[in-house]
Amino acid sequence: MSDIFDLEQSIMKCWNVVDDIDLVYKNVMDRQRPFTEDELANILLGIKQLYHLRFEECFSQFEDMCREYHQLRKFKESNQFSDIKQQYE
Repeated sequence: MSDIFDLEQSIMKCWNVVDDIDLVYKNVMDRQRPFTEDELANILLGIKQLYHLRFEECFSQFEDMCREYHQLRKFKESNQFSDIKQQYE
C-alpha cells in the first residue's frame, strides 16, 4: 500500500515529461546531423511508453490512497470508532 509521500513523488515524476520533450526538441533543432524519421519515431515511442508506465503507476497509487481514505472514513462513521474513542476519553 502506498502512502501520500509515494503518491506525491509519483506525480512529480510525471512532470518530467515536460523536460523530456524539451530535450528532444533541443536535439531536433540544434543537432548537426538531423535525426532520421525512424530515430525520431523511436525516441517519441520510447517517451510515450515510459510515461504510459509512469501514469499507470501514479494512478494505481492514487487508487490505493482513495481506497484507504474511504476505509478509514467508513470505520470512523461506524460504531466501532465511537466505542474506541469512548475508551480513551
